[in-house]
Amino acid sequence: MAKKRGNGEGSIIQRKDGRWQATITAGHDANGKPKRRAFYGKTRKEAVSKMNEALQSLQQGNYVEPSRITFGEWIQRWLDDYAKPKTRQTTWESYEVIIKTHIIPDLGKIPLAKLQASDLQRFYNQKLQSGRIKDNSGLSTRYVRYMHTLIKKSLDQALKENLISKNMANATQPPTVKTKKMTCLTEDQLVTLIDVARQDRLAAAFILDIATGLRRGELLGLKWDVLDLSKGNIVVKRQLLSVKGGSVIEEDIKTKSSERNIPIPANIVKELKVHKARQAKEKLAFGEAYQNNNLVFCKEDGSLLDPREFTKRFQGLLKKAELPKIRLHDIRHSHASLLLAKGVSPKVIQERLGHSSITITLDLYSHLAPGMQEAASNMIDDLFHKEKDPIQAEHEQGK
Repeated sequence: MAKKRGNGEGSIIQRKDGRWQATITAGHDANGKPKRRAFYGKTRKEAVSKMNEALQSLQQGNYVEPSRITFGEWIQRWLDDYAKPKTRQTTWESYEVIIKTHIIPDLGKIPLAKLQASDLQRFYNQKLQSGRIKDNSGLSTRYVRYMHTLIKKSLDQALKENLISKNMANATQPPTVKTKKMTCLTEDQLVTLIDVARQDRLAAAFILDIATGLRRGELLGLKWDVLDLSKGNIVVKRQLLSVKGGSVIEEDIKTKSSERNIPIPANIVKELKVHKARQAKEKLAFGEAYQNNNLVFCKEDGSLLDPREFTKRFQGLLKKAELPKIRLHDIRHSHASLLLAKGVSPKVIQERLGHSSITITLDLYSHLAPGMQEAASNMIDDLFHKEKDPIQAEHEQGK
């Protein structure tokens, strides 16, 4: 049903589907014919607001015809202009890899305004089946879901700028993330690993990781100013990150929950004292060439460790100890699993690991629930086998 247009509003109608449509003339084509641009909204006010923003852009000379922008050009612009200023460098670099390696090559040539949900859905499905560049195997559900998140964020911004009338990512069915079952070392295997690790220059690093469950970046970002060896305590507040061209220390840790105090056992304190003494000798040996970054774990000359090289070093220890091949991150899981098996409260484990909520902790280690449930059942069962104290029972009967 057509409605009267207000002054300066252009053509405004209410469509049969209930939505409002505001149309303006956005320049002329090569033949001199006016180009019409439509804006849609659930209410008249919303459609008019979008139209007015476009009119303002026309007046300022920065209006861009959506049909001339490809999705590849737009998501690259979003990556550089919107994501980069408010995203951590390492996170932004991961965005860049995904966008340039997968999204732009497959979806980049499609005009932004003509991108359909079906295009995105086919893209997700194909990546799940054969998206891996090296061997043409399928990518993980987590990785494809990550792609969907980036696409959706970029289209959200395009929608705000009236470059599209609808975010097509919202009409898709991205894969549900399937959590891989983690591999943990047993208590005996951890003891074996500790024995082998003691032969390594960075023995204290691996032993501390087993004892605290620190993330790799947190472990390699430790400085001596956050270690209180007299009280046996660590304050986690920094992390070492891999970036293009090397590694950097990030002073601002990932989240508030990640910044935490962790008590360390007396035996671990001894390991750290031995390590500190060895580091002091290295510092003297290098003299002025030593890079004094005050790091707990570093190269012989004091420079930053390469996180990937540290992981390879860990894999070497596993091989030497004849232990199953696991990720370095699985030491963190082994730490948590061991504590749960010893009856430590999940809340305490959450705080030690720096999880933002106890739900994350319980979800990650739900595979241990059967054994814990059985133990809880046995504890309750014991209540029914306990006999009352004879004196107490006689007293209660006399009441």
